[in-house]
Amino acid sequence: MRRILISCLIALVSLPGIAAEPIEKVDETQNLVSNLNVPYVPTKLDGQVDNRQTLDIYRPADVKKAPIILYIHGGGWAFGDKQDVNLKPQFFVSKGIAFVSMNYRLRWDYKIYDQLVDIVTVLKWLAVNGEKYALDSSRIILMGHAAGGHLASLIATDSSYLRAENMKGQNIKAVISIDSNSYDIPRLMRELGSFVERRQHELVFTRDESVWKAASPITHVDKSTTLTSFALMYEPNSDASSLQAKSFARALSQAGADVIMIPGAADAPGEIDEQIGKSGHVPTIALMAFIRSQL
Repeated sequence: MRRILISCLIALVSLPGIAAEPIEKVDETQNLVSNLNVPYVPTKLDGQVDNRQTLDIYRPADVKKAPIILYIHGGGWAFGDKQDVNLKPQFFVSKGIAFVSMNYRLRWDYKIYDQLVDIVTVLKWLAVNGEKYALDSSRIILMGHAAGGHLASLIATDSSYLRAENMKGQNIKAVISIDSNSYDIPRLMRELGSFVERRQHELVFTRDESVWKAASPITHVDKSTTLTSFALMYEPNSDASSLQAKSFARALSQAGADVIMIPGAADAPGEIDEQIGKSGHVPTIALMAFIRSQL
């Protein structure tokens, strides 16, 4: 599903849910170790953990210090789950790369700021606990789909979120943003978004244009700051996706950042995220070349 029709789901409120017990699975046929439902925040006094602050780790069994792709799921900032990973875990593990998929606190119960704090909290958790799971926390690539791509891009361009948690971004080697149309929210609200997309962004980011600007990654791209590398995957048949990616790529390049653009397959519109890892998938081949150049 390309976009969630939030305007039809306003009445729904996301429920917290108690996290399932952490488990470890070993698949020797795929050289894959899975650590699922791992909490990245301390347990509460009652011993419970909110499912929205857990993560799943998929790692190669034969690599002692695997680089990490930290995946932030999409879902309009209000829906989605860490299990929405399709082919990615097995594909990246087969390349010697660990794949970590995180849940985060969702709107409407929380704010966008809380979601960004959760991402930074996972980065801190990986720095402390990575070695326990044979992960190399000094080599992390942020990957996000749709709303997740927006959050990953905002973390990488606005350093205030990392600074607020006494962190720096040196361990973030690159950002892969998949099919986001929210790099420049004011532009989306003025000219690019459909009625549903504008309504969705209004519900999430209010009607305050100063909030739109502050929440737009493009706002924070500046020559005076050191930016990590970016790969922007976009839907070539979508004006909102392609034009947002092109303008964001131009701003990044002008600020001195390394950036590449990867169009999705023309014969699979709306499925760019789902098809990553598919055999013979040209966008995946281009993406892997980028990843190898950054790790």
